[in-house]
Amino acid sequence: MDQLKLLKAKAKEGGDPINYTTYEVLAGHIWKCVCRARAQLDDQVTNLYFPVNGRFSRFQPPVPSGYFGNVIFGALPSAISGDIKSKPMSFAVSRVHEALVQMNNDYLRSTIDYLGLQPDISALKRGPHTYLCPNLGITSWMWMGGHDADFGWGKPFFMGPGGIMFEGKSYVLPSGRDDGSLFVALALYPQHMKEFEKLFYEFDENKLVLERSSLRANL
Repeated sequence: MDQLKLLKAKAKEGGDPINYTTYEVLAGHIWKCVCRARAQLDDQVTNLYFPVNGRFSRFQPPVPSGYFGNVIFGALPSAISGDIKSKPMSFAVSRVHEALVQMNNDYLRSTIDYLGLQPDISALKRGPHTYLCPNLGITSWMWMGGHDADFGWGKPFFMGPGGIMFEGKSYVLPSGRDDGSLFVALALYPQHMKEFEKLFYEFDENKLVLERSSLRANL
């Protein structure tokens, strides 16, 4: 958790008054590290895809509490790779935050209206093109309670995706330690993974190396 606090402090450098969430900070940090690890061209547009839960207060009136189906919408902040790579981490974090703020009742309902006008909704289906370089996808499973499952032989040691199908796809997962620490599961090409790991832990200009014991990259 100390490392997450340091990342949050890093995101507020320059006097940014916004208290960013853990996901926003971590997603911005991952986005920046991936762009640098891939050595993306400075003029390349990079898109970050992440699913957003439309439940709770995003819809007005809210979705009924007993509704069983998915209410998932896709957020897609974009930026120039050179800006993500060279500007302070707060830039990438702010792009994530702005995309989430945008996902309000009016925006979600306009999305539904837009989908209703499409003659072939399958053309909008996500696939490798959604995540492959220079793009990225980060799904939050931070609040998924899989570590509470006990079938008689104790709690699971690890809970996560059985596999990641596409380069550029990643998940943020609870570590199961009951201390708030997290795992990051990420698929990159082998030639980019080592550089990503280095950047992920050496996020500070002073090369402050994060201790692997609290915030881990499962690579």
